[in-house]
Amino acid sequence: MVLANPNGMRTEAMLLDIDGTLIDSNDKHADCWVEAFAHFGKHVEWNDVRVQIGKGGDLLVPDTLDAKEMRAFGEAVKSYRGELWKRRYMETVQPFPHARESILALHDRGIKLAFASSSNPDEVEYYVELLGARALLAGSTSKKDAQFSKPSPEIFQAALEQTGADPERTFAVGDTPYDVLSAHRIPLPVIAVLSGGFARELLAKAEYLFADIGAMTKELDRIDEYFRT
Repeated sequence: MVLANPNGMRTEAMLLDIDGTLIDSNDKHADCWVEAFAHFGKHVEWNDVRVQIGKGGDLLVPDTLDAKEMRAFGEAVKSYRGELWKRRYMETVQPFPHARESILALHDRGIKLAFASSSNPDEVEYYVELLGARALLAGSTSKKDAQFSKPSPEIFQAALEQTGADPERTFAVGDTPYDVLSAHRIPLPVIAVLSGGFARELLAKAEYLFADIGAMTKELDRIDEYFRT
């Protein structure tokens, strides 16, 4: 039997999504996108945007606009949304209860941790500070680390490389069906959480499913059995 770290865990690393997994931001992201599209005269239904949260703007925008709209303001709406998020929404976001304690618990078990996000670099830096996680991380990704956002596997692949961990001993942790698809394309097993507001059936392909990150950390020994050889 191979153990991945001195604390007896087989799990070597976890790649943690941020939005909807560690911080309660998914509804606010939907609000921000709706407002951004409206700024350019495009009305979109909130629910139509909400189901796409977890993609980056590189995918969400062309999935929402038609060809003429893309030519007219596709790039502009992405830039405007980024500015609007930082100006009006970002500092209203709060971590989920016990998010930092969960990160600390994972770290204390000897699990290498990386944040796997395609948000802008300054946003990721803000969340690292918000969660008090800097000293606990082996790495963190941002938009600059991948050409395409989830469900492309690039972000999880970049986070994995930052940890230096064995992919056969690594979990991806996220809250959206795009996280599940992205990780499985590497392939990495997935721990999904319901805290991001996606329906249980949309996360059914994840190897494990929990209510939130706190519930996950209470089951680390059971999760670790996945890597028994």
